[in-house]
Parts: sequence; structure tokens; C-alpha cells
Amino acid sequence: MDIFLAVTRIAYVLLFFYAMFIQFKFEWGEEGKDERGKNIASKSYSIVFPLIPLGWLFIELYSSNISALDYETYKLAIWFLVTGLMILHALNITVLKRRY
Repeated sequence: MDIFLAVTRIAYVLLFFYAMFIQFKFEWGEEGKDERGKNIASKSYSIVFPLIPLGWLFIELYSSNISALDYETYKLAIWFLVTGLMILHALNITVLKRRY
């Protein structure tokens, strides 16, 4: 079981780094600087970034009402929130590039 968790964590981190590569390549490249790229980035940001306070609210509600989270678990939950939203942002960019 420990090996499975370690492989899953490594796969998640690699997925996160690949998502960051997609984002940086799009934002810093020529494609992100034209009008189409700005529309794609704007639409992707409008989908992803309202989810940050919503996710934080769910973490806080869980911690205060269901089960108290210790500091390490809270840090891990916030880490998964931020990295998960960055992965979602890269996925949105990829889908929107094909759509527009």
C-alpha cells in the first residue's frame, strides 16, 4: 500500500509540473499574446479562480464542523486545492485552444 501511495504522489506531482509547463508555454509564447490567446486565458481564469475561495470555504467548513484538521493536514489540503486548480487551469487552456 505504501508503494501505491508513493507512486500516486509522484504521478500527481509530475502531472502538476506538466500542467505548469502547459500554462507557461501558453502564457509566455506567441499564442498567449494575441487576441485569441487572451480570450482563452480570460475564459480559463474565469472558470478556475472563483473555485479558490469556494475550496477554501469547504476546507474551513469541514475543519470547523465535521472534524478538526491539524496543521499538517490543513497544509496538505490547501496544497491539493492550489495544485488541483492549476491542473484544471491547464486542462481548460488545452480544451479551449482546440475549441477556439
